[in-house]
Parts: sequence; C-alpha cells; structure tokens
Amino acid sequence: DLQSLLLRSMVKHCLYFCPAAFFGPISNPAQDVYEMTIGSITLQVAAGDITKETGDVIVNISNKTFNLKAGVSKAILEGAGIEVENECAELALQPNDGYITTKAGSLPCKKIIHFVAQDDIKEPVSKVIQECELQQYTSVTFPAIGTALPEKWGDMQNQQLKIVELTPDTKDYKQVKERFQNTTPSLNLKIIERVQNPSLWKVYQIKKCQMDDKNGSNDNEKFLFHGTSAESLSFINNYGFNRSYAGMHAAQYGKGTYFAVNASYSADDTYSKPDANGKKHMYLARVLVGQYSQGTQGAITPATKNVGNTVDLFDSSTDNVNNPSMFIIFNDIQAYPEYLITFTR
Repeated sequence: DLQSLLLRSMVKHCLYFCPAAFFGPISNPAQDVYEMTIGSITLQVAAGDITKETGDVIVNISNKTFNLKAGVSKAILEGAGIEVENECAELALQPNDGYITTKAGSLPCKKIIHFVAQDDIKEPVSKVIQECELQQYTSVTFPAIGTALPEKWGDMQNQQLKIVELTPDTKDYKQVKERFQNTTPSLNLKIIERVQNPSLWKVYQIKKCQMDDKNGSNDNEKFLFHGTSAESLSFINNYGFNRSYAGMHAAQYGKGTYFAVNASYSADDTYSKPDANGKKHMYLARVLVGQYSQGTQGAITPATKNVGNTVDLFDSSTDNVNNPSMFIIFNDIQAYPEYLITFTR
C-alpha cells in the first residue's frame, strides 16, 4: 500500500545520508503505521494530520516567499496562525539557505522548518536533518515529500477535481500549444484545460519517487499525447487512464495504455474521435516511461530485464527502442492527465 511504498522510498533516501547504518526490518506497530530502525534512528511512516504532531519539529514545504497556501502548506500556516505567517514574511526578506525556522504558533509541536520545494529533495532534506541535529531536536515530521500539489493550482478548497481553462497569455498555455502545433500546424486549437485532481496527482508522484529511486535518476518522465473520445473525458479526469481499455484501437505492442510522442499521431480520428460538433480531444500527459524495452503483441507487462529474475521488469514498452514514437504503460498510476486539448480539423 501507499504507506509501505513511502517508507521504502524514504529508506532509500536514508541510504544517501547514512550508508553504513544498520537497517532493521519493517514493522507495522499500528494501523496505517510502518516503522523501521536505522542505527539509533526510528523512521516511521503514518497516515494522519501533520498539524496534530506533538514532536519537536514539523516540516512545511513552501515557496521562495514562504507564504504558500495550498494543500498541506495551507493547513500548516492556518493552523499555526497569523503570528507564524508574519514571522515567515519577515524571515523571507532576510538571506536564507532555502529554509527558515519559525515558532509553532498554535500548533502542538515546538518549531516549524519551512523549506523551498525542489525537484531533487536530497539537498533540502539533508539541510533540515543537519539543522535538527545542530539544534538538538529529537524528532522531525515530514509531509509526504513529492506529493504536494503544484503551487499554480492555487487553493483547491477541498475539491477532488477542478478543470481550469487556460488563457493564451499564460506560460502553461504557450508551452502546451507549442508542443501540440509542432506536428499539427494545420489543426485548429480551441481550448486548453488543466486537470487538477489531487488524488491522482499524489499517487502519481509517489510512483515517480519510487521509480526515481529504483533507476537512480530523475529522467523517467516524459510529456506524451493520448487521443480519446468525448465520452471518455469525465472518466479520465476523475480516475485517470485505464489499461483495461487496451485493444479498443490497437494493442500491437502490448495490452497497456498507449501514449504518442507526437500530437499528429493522437490527432488521427481512430484515437481522437470527433464528437457531433466536430470537436476532437487529446491529453498532454505526464508519463513515467522510465527504462523501456521493445513491446510485443499480447503482452500484459513490460519485458523482464533478466531472464533469471522474472519480477525485475522494465518500466514501460515502446514501438522502437532506438527511435520511439509511442510508449505503453501497464500500471495506471504511471500517467497523469495534466492538460486536455480540444481541437478541430
């Protein structure tokens, strides 16, 4: 489950900080709690409310001005109160090393360490741990790093799904338009919408952390296209892509979900079927292709890397390893439908 997956991901990061430490077995001392000892340290992953933690320090993943109010960061700042918000504003104006320490305000912990979100979490996490050691704090609680909602989503107000139409003057719109029109200059772009689904996003980010750890790099993600019909939009927006539909159009390289490198492929009527008004739809999705191999017809998983180890699989399949034009995934959480493009011929 997700807690166990998060713990294993955290353990791999701990290897970076203390490679010579003795790692104990994973235990499950309570419901939704996983625990492991690493030398003299106890590492625990639990489902709960970070604002209720009573230890020395909780960590808030924020922006450069330390005033992010979205997701977990919003809960922490609102729970701490205006005094902490003002302290953040004051410290943000002073030189800092990507993090600041404030009082806890109305929260039951002793201190809050706020650090600026980064793609590579090793450096900021290392700084936080070193700061805790320097100040002789004995416990620190991190949120599920890498699963925070994007700052540009703004306040979701507890909505499980929000579809935001982008305006042509925004950076997102321009980037998506450029990718789309790179191979479809003759098509008429109508609307670009951003799909904001917190549950799908968090599960996808956890899978990304796991894959980044497994492959030893962050170069596992690609932006790829997926054409679909108007009837499928609501399902994909709410639940993501579903490999159970493999074979509806083609399954030449395996019974998974297919994504194209070029928009021109997904723009074919076979994949993006026009509705009654001639409108067609495709997604520009984040896809975790990771390490991939040649796909084969009828396959229900990626190929094995080693004949002697049947559970050591590639992360995805492709039509051409040397020059891929499409990728196939066999795990639904390996893709996030970030942008929905509506267009016509």
